[in-house]
Amino acid sequence: MASVEEGKTLRDTAFDVMKQNIISGEWPGGMFLPEKYLSELLGMSKTPIRSALDRLEMMGLVKLSPKQGVIVQEVSLKKILEIYELRLSLETFAVRKLTGKMDDAFFRQLDENLSLQAIAIDREDITRYVELDGQFHEMIVAGLDNEEYTEVMKRIQDKFMLVVRTTFVRNPSRLMGSLEEHWQIRHALSGQDAELSLRLIEQHIEYVKVIML
Repeated sequence: MASVEEGKTLRDTAFDVMKQNIISGEWPGGMFLPEKYLSELLGMSKTPIRSALDRLEMMGLVKLSPKQGVIVQEVSLKKILEIYELRLSLETFAVRKLTGKMDDAFFRQLDENLSLQAIAIDREDITRYVELDGQFHEMIVAGLDNEEYTEVMKRIQDKFMLVVRTTFVRNPSRLMGSLEEHWQIRHALSGQDAELSLRLIEQHIEYVKVIML
């Protein structure tokens, strides 16, 4: 049974729990989710669960069918490439604009995230690492202080995290390489060479595309 955090509605709690199960791979693509199972798991009536499922469907994480019920969406190769191209555009634009212009608070935030990434690797916690990986990239785009860019980044992150998690499950040794690339990007952002930042972020995101293809 899911516990309801203070200030959260039942719908929000249901949404968070179900989204996490999908992103973590606990519920793989193609899995059927009976309403009875969800109601028992979450300890809720169908009303908040259905509302949460509507949100998940809008994000493309589940498919609701009158005949089949609720099915976890499988991310197609076409969708992966579309998300890849969008994320590449967002982040290359961001690092080009931000290199050499960010304050100490921005880098303290990045450094804290990177330290937590190292801990997740030591614990061999892929799910936690993927979460922190997503936060790292969101922080970079958020540095633009542009609500539209931040909103787009958040919208594509959940699907991209599914793909990223797959790359780490297939190749766990990639975790350390990913962290090292994050540090390189962080140091480049604190320098003055925007082209270096651009090249590093391109190479980093390109890895996911290569693995998935």
